Amino acid sequence: MIRSRTERILSRDWEEPIKAAVLQTELFLGDMDANLASADRLISAVSSHSPDLIVLPEVFATGFAYDVLPDIVHRSDEVIGLLSDRAREIGSHMIFTAVVEANGHYHNRLFHLDNNGIIKGSYDKTHLFTRANEHVFFTPGDKLTTLKMNDLTMGPLICYEVRFPELSRELVLQGAGILIYPAQWPEFRVFQWDALLKARAIENQCFVIGVNIYGDHGGSMMGGMSAIYSPFGDLLGRVEKGEGWAISELDPEKMYSIREKIPVLQERRTDLKFK
Repeated sequence: MIRSRTERILSRDWEEPIKAAVLQTELFLGDMDANLASADRLISAVSSHSPDLIVLPEVFATGFAYDVLPDIVHRSDEVIGLLSDRAREIGSHMIFTAVVEANGHYHNRLFHLDNNGIIKGSYDKTHLFTRANEHVFFTPGDKLTTLKMNDLTMGPLICYEVRFPELSRELVLQGAGILIYPAQWPEFRVFQWDALLKARAIENQCFVIGVNIYGDHGGSMMGGMSAIYSPFGDLLGRVEKGEGWAISELDPEKMYSIREKIPVLQERRTDLKFK
């Protein structure tokens, strides 16, 4: 049965709390071996806490190393393979992005691996950051999607897309209880990154996971400040600078409670017109 948006908003499909971890890797531009080593260290460190979900930064394995893009693409299966093995070993779902080639086009593609290491969903970045020439090298995706983790619906977006609140809202109207944003966000604008993550959580009354990378991206320092926010806007987990991780419990009852007390999503008006 197809449910209306209101039914999806009011549904209580997500029942059990989950433990979600953010892994803030250190960036070595174009050096896949060093970047994968950083990720592997953090996965090993957080594994003893038995996270249900692990989220890594945008194109964490390479950065936007346009001068070696063909080499990066040829090793994308290696990135997916490593994380697939780790997901299966520790029994965690994983979300990350990688540079891939499809039909002669390069895409910045987000992957969702389940706790058996199997690809359960993907999303191609739809809004490319033209200021950094992403549109010159990548082809944008043409659709939004949600991801399923048992009874939990998640909404994936990538970096720049946190600036488009209508995208986040649409995913929440489709039932997302967690919005997830892997990113490569520069240090000098990182205060905006943090403010936008918190705003997306408050306005959509959902959990938000934002995972940024840290390190030198060809002379531009990436800012870290990965975070997990509650539907009320409380900071649940943070990694400030450097390589590190944080883990938090996300309890759906906190989301349902705030949505009942302040029914913003139910009280939206779609009939208003400009005069």
